[in-house]
Amino acid sequence: MRSSILIAIPCALSLALAAPSALAAGPTKQPTKEEMQEAQRRYQRGRELYEDNDFTAALVEIRRAYELAPSYKLLFDIGQICYQLPDYPCALRSFKQYLEEGGGDINAPRRAEVENDVRKLEGRVATLKITTNRPGAEILVDDVVVGKTPLDAPVIVGAGKRKVTARVQGAEPVTRVIEVAGTDIVDVALDVGGGSTAAAPSSGDGTSAPGSDEPGGDTGAGRKVPIVPWVITGALAVGTGIVGGLALRASSDYRSQLDTFGTPRPTLDESYGNMRNLAIAADVLLGATAVAGVTSLILTLTAGPSGPKKAGLAPVNVSVGPGSVWIKGTF
Repeated sequence: MRSSILIAIPCALSLALAAPSALAAGPTKQPTKEEMQEAQRRYQRGRELYEDNDFTAALVEIRRAYELAPSYKLLFDIGQICYQLPDYPCALRSFKQYLEEGGGDINAPRRAEVENDVRKLEGRVATLKITTNRPGAEILVDDVVVGKTPLDAPVIVGAGKRKVTARVQGAEPVTRVIEVAGTDIVDVALDVGGGSTAAAPSSGDGTSAPGSDEPGGDTGAGRKVPIVPWVITGALAVGTGIVGGLALRASSDYRSQLDTFGTPRPTLDESYGNMRNLAIAADVLLGATAVAGVTSLILTLTAGPSGPKKAGLAPVNVSVGPGSVWIKGTF
């Protein structure tokens, strides 16, 4: 493909851009002299970019040249560049348009070559028949707008994972990710404002192709989050912070009394006891917070999907005692 386009580009440059009559063959108006000159500059730049392996930029320049001075010969070059990217749907569309617009002007060897490429490309693309429950929905495939429903024709996409989105003003966009293989024909029905569904793709011989739906692609079901355990965890964390702060202040007071000459022994003992009790309480609360946090995480990860009916949460009781913590509940 690389060598053929390097030959095709100078040929198209001399045959398509040098003769205004050839450019006027299509349905568009004949380009002006300024448009012809700009198209020639764009084409030359596209050729240089292609030789530098910058296929994306080359495609932009050649397409711009075609917009300025349409010629079916340029469609062959666009198809060749798309083939290199690889953007097989683009290549297929360009080659088919090239054969249609070129008609009898295309010599037999070139027509046979392009028809062979078309057959190869048809095995590398899939067809999406996209519909929505509301007309006028804007459809995007892989974040590229392809039109509004009802679409004029099915959308041709490359094999692999494809993201289909429908959006209308005033409603949340609906997105579906599907996996398609070459020659698959997939009916994708998007329910705007109420979830989405997609039929399983069918291969070219009418058999069903697996793997079209992504896990978790249901109509909005999520995971139940156990609120109570997380509230308990948060309360314990706050309590740990408060008691820890009091323990630090008691420790500071005790050290200050030790450094003060003449502090009575009973006062020191009382200050030490207060500091010790607060430190123990802070340690217990810290342990309880850790246990509650782990328990909340486990309950969250093992919770089933939410549905129309919310199941009651299992009761969780936390008890704190000197040097220990108990958590009772069903997990």
